[in-house]
Amino acid sequence: MYGYVRPVKGELKVSEYERYHGVYCGLCHTLARRYGFSCRFLVNYDFTFLAMLLAGPEQPDICRRRCAVHPVRGVDCPMSAASLETAADMTVILGWWKLADEAADAKAPVSWACRAACGVLKRHYKRAAARQPAFAEAVEMNLRALRRLEGEDGASLDEAADKFALILRSIGEGQRTEPLRRITGELLYHLGRIIYILDAVDDLPEDVARGGYNPLLRRFDLAEGKLAPADAKTLRAGLQLSHNALAGAFALMDEGIYSGIVSNIIYLGLPAVTQAVFSGQWKASAKKHRERSSI
Repeated sequence: MYGYVRPVKGELKVSEYERYHGVYCGLCHTLARRYGFSCRFLVNYDFTFLAMLLAGPEQPDICRRRCAVHPVRGVDCPMSAASLETAADMTVILGWWKLADEAADAKAPVSWACRAACGVLKRHYKRAAARQPAFAEAVEMNLRALRRLEGEDGASLDEAADKFALILRSIGEGQRTEPLRRITGELLYHLGRIIYILDAVDDLPEDVARGGYNPLLRRFDLAEGKLAPADAKTLRAGLQLSHNALAGAFALMDEGIYSGIVSNIIYLGLPAVTQAVFSGQWKASAKKHRERSSI
């Protein structure tokens, strides 16, 4: 999806890393079980975080599962968990809309590939939307509103980021109690805002080159397609406010079975990713990863 919400692995305990890996693989297996093999390609770090954040206090049953990536040793994964099923449903919903958005914005042949993928996933999207109707409605309403803002070519950065943040805030409505709904909604709202702005910064060079929409182009004057140091500092100060609000909401939540990993992501992972995106290292590391994967 976006992939910005991940831990600093070197700061995780060995047991924590194995559990994180297990939840990631558990989400992949849950996607396959609920929606078929094709939807496993939608698995991502962001919704792995969501599965851990929404997990209840009970320890899930664990089993060793194998797949094409781990055919011999396998991985210890949660067998079944409501948070994994919720995360899988929402992965399909948001993944389908992201593909639809790419199909509308990209040029051929990328646009053709995205349209074909949307067609393949359409029936899975309908099933996921039936299981998570409130989230599906929030995604459609806010992404359509965001598309209108982009068409007007005058949306402010905060206005555009708010639409994506409201999508993630809606996830909190499924929590058990009203205080928990408010706290989770606040945390996810600011996480959504951070993800949107990081994605805008990350995509800035490409959007400048192809003339695509990017709210940063309407707010800042660029120097050779890059943010000026003063503008980058201003933008990061705004992100820090959202990060502080996110961390404050997390501090109000009861400790859960994945709290240590979630804490790593919030206090270490998000700042590390933010630094990598603004320095340009994020895009470079992603390119190297793709090149290694193609060898």
